[in-house]
Amino acid sequence: MQSDDLAWPPLAPPRITATEPASDAPGRDDDEVHDLWLGGVRIVGLDLERPELVDLRLEDCDLSGIIATGYVARRLAVRNTRLRSVMATGGQCDDLVLDGCQTEQVSFRFSRLRRVVFRNSRLTSIDFYGVHFDQVLIEGCDLSGAAFDNAVVDTLRIRDCDFTGITGAARLRGAEVDASDLPSLAPSLALDAGLRLRDA
Repeated sequence: MQSDDLAWPPLAPPRITATEPASDAPGRDDDEVHDLWLGGVRIVGLDLERPELVDLRLEDCDLSGIIATGYVARRLAVRNTRLRSVMATGGQCDDLVLDGCQTEQVSFRFSRLRRVVFRNSRLTSIDFYGVHFDQVLIEGCDLSGAAFDNAVVDTLRIRDCDFTGITGAARLRGAEVDASDLPSLAPSLALDAGLRLRDA
C-alpha cells in the first residue's frame, strides 16, 4: 500500500449539525433529506422519485424495501447497517462511505459513483449494472455474485475481495486489483473471454 492510498479517494465527510443521533426516520413524502444523523433506526418501504439526500450519517440501522430513482446523494456515511431490497438507480452519488454493512438485493444500476468507498462489507450479488466508477475504492468486501455488466471504469481500486461468480468481469478493464484477488476473479474473466472451463 502506497502512502497516497491511505487518504484515497479524497472524501468529503457529512456536514452534521446534530451532536447525537436521532431515532425518527424520514417519512414517505420526504424527497429532500439534509443534515441527518440516525442511529439504530429501521426504515421500511419507501418509494422515492428523484430524492435529494445530502449530509446523512446512518449507524446500526436497518433499511428495507427502499426504491430511490433518479436520486442525488452527497456526503453520506453508512456504517454497520443492514440493507435489504434497496434499489438506488439512475442517480449520482458523491462522497459515500459504506462500511461494515450487510446487503441483500441491493442495486446501484445506471448510477454514477464518484469518490465512494465500500469497506469490510458483505456485498453478495450487488448490482453494479451500467455503473460509472469514478474514484471508487472497494476493499475487504465479499463481492461474490456481483454484476458489473456494462460498467464503465474511470478509476476503480479493488483489494482483498472475493469475486467468486461475478458477471461482467471484462468490464473491470482499467481497474486496479490486488494480485491476491486474482484466483477468485480468474474463472469469471475466463468465461467472459469465451473459454470453456472443465475440472482437471
